[in-house]
Amino acid sequence: MVWCKIVEMPELPEVETIVGILKEMVVGKTIKSIHVIHPKTIIGDMHDFGHKLLGAKITDFSRVGKYIVFHFDKPIVMASHLRMEGKYFLRNTNEKPSYHDMVTFDFNDGTYLAYNDTRRFGTLELASAENYLNESPLNQVGPDPFMLENADFLIKSYADYSGSIKAALTDQKILSGLGNIYVDEVLFEIGVHPETPAKLVSSSKISEALQASKKILSKAIEAGGSTIHSYHPKEGMSGMFQVNLQVYGKEGEKCPRCGTRIRKIFVNGRGTSYCPRCQRNAKIPYILGVTGPIGSGKSTVSKYLESKGWTYLSADEFVHEIYKEKSSQELIKNIVKNLVIKNGEIDREFLRHELIKNPSKKMKLEKLVWNLVEERFLSRIKRIKNKIVFEVPLLFESEFDDYCDETLLVLANRDKQISNLMTRNNNVSESIKINSSYSKENIKKATYVIENNSDIANLYKQVDSIFYK
Repeated sequence: MVWCKIVEMPELPEVETIVGILKEMVVGKTIKSIHVIHPKTIIGDMHDFGHKLLGAKITDFSRVGKYIVFHFDKPIVMASHLRMEGKYFLRNTNEKPSYHDMVTFDFNDGTYLAYNDTRRFGTLELASAENYLNESPLNQVGPDPFMLENADFLIKSYADYSGSIKAALTDQKILSGLGNIYVDEVLFEIGVHPETPAKLVSSSKISEALQASKKILSKAIEAGGSTIHSYHPKEGMSGMFQVNLQVYGKEGEKCPRCGTRIRKIFVNGRGTSYCPRCQRNAKIPYILGVTGPIGSGKSTVSKYLESKGWTYLSADEFVHEIYKEKSSQELIKNIVKNLVIKNGEIDREFLRHELIKNPSKKMKLEKLVWNLVEERFLSRIKRIKNKIVFEVPLLFESEFDDYCDETLLVLANRDKQISNLMTRNNNVSESIKINSSYSKENIKKATYVIENNSDIANLYKQVDSIFYK
């Protein structure tokens, strides 16, 4: 029995693998009868489809992009696209059809081939054997990476492409065979952010993308395609390229190059995995992350840079916005059951005391809030053109430093902290207690460290010495 199931839409390696298996198992069989169970699977006239295929002998299989092409001893071919859930089963006639079988082809040797599709998105379409590459649907399929000797065609095609490089590489009319999985892998390989506009990607990077596509797809074909969830191209054999995937489906895990946490975003509606440090977004300006203990003077530094023309973003201000939103309040209530809401906003003083008493709740809430802040931050920075100073109290703990080009840690001695906290009407003893556990490891992580133990003029002088030499 052949079983070919793909949960993520099949890409070139998976289709190539299935073509190889069908060649081995089905070539030479003659179609005795056809049962079209779900007519919408057939593109074109259903009766003409059955009439032309009746009595046809399967002579070969080939691949065009992501299409499987059936060749017969008649002047026709059949183009099959599996879409999301398409699969083929070769069964004996004593095996009952499945509920999700869309079309079955009965052979004269006591077996039948079933096209099975849980989501019913796949298609079967006939074309002439003589001119099928110039007829629907294959005339809409661009060349695959292996058909291109160089990147000239892609460079020209992407020069005026209005969408992202991720959308461009998955556009089957320009370049066929690549889908969500392998485009993520290719873009990681060449160090390009998936949201980068295709027309802004350099010719050299597009050339690198083509070479990376060939390398990655070749490895995947050798490994029998990617096993995503439950892909079994043949009973007793599984595609094993998934062990070699670098970023796809790895969100939350460490980047194999730099150790940064791999993130997941949505580009053109598709889940996209990437490393924010290895794949910097060319559209985003320089970002400086500023952090430090409570009362160290990090806000003073951030506001000073804002006065110099930088755009100031504050994680605390994002949190303040989040705490006003009813949807966020409901999420936080799942963690802090007795959450207090005053005038439509979370009572931050109550919440702070509640979290100090319960460290496990604090960890859960921080994770939730950091995710919400991250969404807001990524959305906001896309609209900014000048340098950004991003103030984050727990910059390294929250891993927001991954998005920063450089980081600045502001430190102050205990007396200076107390002095600053008193002017802000903070709970001094509570804040100093929190500061006592501030990680000294952050000093090693920061790009720059400045000491704020003197007057404000000295603080500004230190900042100027770094950014305005």
